[in-house]
Amino acid sequence: MHRLLLPLCFLLLSSLAQANETQTLRMVSNQWPPYVDSSLAAQGLAIEIVTKALQRKGYQSTLTIDSWPRALEGVEIGVFDATCAIWKTPEREQDLLFSQPYLKNKISFLKKKNLSINYHQLSDLKGFIIGVLRGYAYNDEFTQSRGLMKVPENYVIQNLQKLNQGAIELTLGDELVINHALKQYLPKQTHTFEFLSPALAYRDLYFAVSKSNKNAQAIIDDFNAALKEMQQDGSYDRIISHYQH
Repeated sequence: MHRLLLPLCFLLLSSLAQANETQTLRMVSNQWPPYVDSSLAAQGLAIEIVTKALQRKGYQSTLTIDSWPRALEGVEIGVFDATCAIWKTPEREQDLLFSQPYLKNKISFLKKKNLSINYHQLSDLKGFIIGVLRGYAYNDEFTQSRGLMKVPENYVIQNLQKLNQGAIELTLGDELVINHALKQYLPKQTHTFEFLSPALAYRDLYFAVSKSNKNAQAIIDDFNAALKEMQQDGSYDRIISHYQH
């Protein structure tokens, strides 16, 4: 009897350990207000949606904030389990499993109003200095373009300050992110900027799990199911409404 109980106890403890392992996810992201904002109680729009969806399925999570290049590398190589706000590319799909999209980003160019640009397509921007963010997948046409002058930085505010000072002539990014940063850091200058139309791209935003995590597919399936539940019961829309101005 005792010979049977001992292996069963080990099996039970092993199962509990494996269950607990799947319950706490080590997430990583960059500071990306208002989507990811460590200064807020809910830590931003994207974090709030992702964490509440995961909690519905029994997962807890921790969040580490780093620069985007380091955050992306960390989740791709499995130092972290997941990232909460990411765009999908074929390269990233080699190392990550992606959820269903849960938000959409409108990516546009920003300039000073006193700069005249006749913009209809990317070739119209040749000769202008464009501030970009390292590691960001804006869209394939822009990323692969060799005819545009792109100057990389790590943070949105760096590009906005350089644009304000005249060190660059354009920058680009999600309109909600840029407007939030302008109101926070350059409130007296917000009226001096404007977005170019049309938008460069609309990008779906995803939750993604490192393929190094053996439970990656189950985590993604659970997240997708929880997201659908939140969209059906109204909790998803209530979260978004808190971030609309």
